[in-house]
Amino acid sequence: AMPAQYVYLKPGVFTVVGFCYGKVVASAKRDGKVKVKLVRSGRWTEAQGEAKELHYEEIASRTVTATEALDGAGTFGGGVICTSRVPARGARVWDYGVVVGYRWDEDQRGSLDVNFNGTVVVIAHEPIAVLDVAVEIYALRPCMGKSVSLIMPQELRQKHEQVYNKFNGVGQVAVRESTPILEEVGAKHLDETQLLPLLDITSFEVSMLPIHHILDYVYYKDGGRTPPDGVLFGESIFDQVQAVPARPQANSEGAGTGAELSDGLSESQEDSSDEPTPPRRSNVSAQKRRRITRAGH
Repeated sequence: AMPAQYVYLKPGVFTVVGFCYGKVVASAKRDGKVKVKLVRSGRWTEAQGEAKELHYEEIASRTVTATEALDGAGTFGGGVICTSRVPARGARVWDYGVVVGYRWDEDQRGSLDVNFNGTVVVIAHEPIAVLDVAVEIYALRPCMGKSVSLIMPQELRQKHEQVYNKFNGVGQVAVRESTPILEEVGAKHLDETQLLPLLDITSFEVSMLPIHHILDYVYYKDGGRTPPDGVLFGESIFDQVQAVPARPQANSEGAGTGAELSDGLSESQEDSSDEPTPPRRSNVSAQKRRRITRAGH
């Protein structure tokens, strides 16, 4: 039997949103296709098993070692993480960054290039030290700058989960305001006008986006909630928010806009300005949403 072959795959092959590794599990058929299974490593250790038939020529030049595929360093490309680092003249603290690249060296060790709010640092990829987070956790930064001696990895995960569940309304009413969410986990007030880097995996460009835009997009667009009057989000988090005339009259030309604004919710929700929109319970399961770009969705 030929040795197992592993490949590094671009986004869109499997349902995971981002780069992943695949294992070629059957030799090429007559039509030149091979069966490839998703390797559940790196960001995707908890993903569902998947397999797909791919043209061998498309992946032949993207082979990697089994060690790299099982380590999973390359899965973090474009993703957002929480890890610990030592800033200049400081103690080791938790920080949040976006992964702008990765390397796999001759010694079979992986490293990640991480943009920590404008400063790019190369860190070793150690599965226990690099935590993949949802984009709203990255934007809310609940444990930013906290000493690793004060908050241990297990506590860090618990705080992240608490923040994630409150923001997304998992088993409770969803909350968009960052202050009460952060207060609950003992975190500092957040300046939502601050810009944070995010990487668009469709173009590999890094954009600086305001925290309030990132949180609004995830809360309203990804969460399927009615956005504030006069706001229309683009297809991707990187698109400019469109300002639309508030509440077009039913028989005017802009009649379609109202339906788009409600993001597929029924128009029967009477959301008069003095009455808050009824909170929607989220159907987001505990399996964290990893989405950063909705390219191709």
